[in-house]
Amino acid sequence: MSNAAHDRPAVPLNVNTLGAEEIDAAKAVLDSGFLTMGRQCQAFEKAFADYLGVRHALLVNSGSSANLIAAFALANPLLGEKGGRRRIEPGSEVIVPALTWSTTVWPFVQAGAIPVFVDCDPETLQVQPEAIEAAITDKTRAIALVHVLGGAVDAPAVRKIAQRQGLWLFEDTCESLGVRWQGAPLGGCGDLASFSFYFAHHITTIEGGMVVTDDDDLADLMRALRSHGWVRHMRRPERYIEASPDIDPRFLFATHGFNVRSTEINAAIGLVQLGKLDGFNRRRREVAARLDAELAPLAASGDLSLMRFDPRCEPAPFGYPALCRDQTTRNALQARLEAERIETRPIICGNLARQPAMRHIAHRISGALDGANAAMDRGLYWGTHPLMGEREIDHIVATVRGFFS
Repeated sequence: MSNAAHDRPAVPLNVNTLGAEEIDAAKAVLDSGFLTMGRQCQAFEKAFADYLGVRHALLVNSGSSANLIAAFALANPLLGEKGGRRRIEPGSEVIVPALTWSTTVWPFVQAGAIPVFVDCDPETLQVQPEAIEAAITDKTRAIALVHVLGGAVDAPAVRKIAQRQGLWLFEDTCESLGVRWQGAPLGGCGDLASFSFYFAHHITTIEGGMVVTDDDDLADLMRALRSHGWVRHMRRPERYIEASPDIDPRFLFATHGFNVRSTEINAAIGLVQLGKLDGFNRRRREVAARLDAELAPLAASGDLSLMRFDPRCEPAPFGYPALCRDQTTRNALQARLEAERIETRPIICGNLARQPAMRHIAHRISGALDGANAAMDRGLYWGTHPLMGEREIDHIVATVRGFFS
């Protein structure tokens, strides 16, 4: 075996799921000569919105960019007040999970808000509605919940809190595409929701993301934010055009903005991948179920705590998280897995409030963060990708069992 082959994981976190159909779709775009955001992007947006049952889906170049334009939409002066809800302003508070990925939080910080960290349930890894409600103050303007690692928060319960308190609700669904709660796909409970199509996620466009909403005004505002702040891609640009008749509407800017557009190639790949999503997620559940059964004795003995899903949730395991008794055991298990070429990762950022970046960022912590600390200090995960075979599962099981025996 060559050194290069030996360096590749025997069980990677994820593998390339792009097949001949995706390659043909990308080639067709190249042959067409139309490469930047156009008909393929529009078709992918419509198919994605139809899949989720929402009014609007906007394709961008990453899940992080989806979070970015969602956060800046909620902070934009053009938003105004809707149903008594006020926009995010400098010094406003946004409630966020402590256990999350950094780009759930950074866009709100960049928009001038103060993140308020709340804890998760260490068994499900999901933020708890009661922790969110306890963190609300008169400075709170929005709640950003995160559906973690292919599971689901009780978003309907959080929506009731947001409605009662007059707050915006944003769902970061980047790790849980296709997950269902009581039969409905995640992403439709909040005012906005984001998704990621990065290589290692449930489907891939290589790089890409989507932000969805049922709110026509929010959708139009994000179309401007996505493309420099100009009105060219807005569905209803008339009021801005009529107010500035001396400016060419092709280069008329209604707000500040970014350039986070995707391309026709990414969209063409995404259209094919979307048709495979349910099958991919079904296989992820099968892999996780087999691991659950094989590792159940270790869970019963207390050697490992395995992620539990709420019975109302049909999951799509993003990976296979486990918590050990202590940090020393976690470190040793992780070293054993990596030595056996089973790729591992920490559980997201762990407790983000403990990351060194937060020393320079104004923030607040609401309550103890014991669940997030447990995930950070004692947790790890390995893959559950949809192309994983039985031999790979056997290798994981033998390695983990062998370590504890």
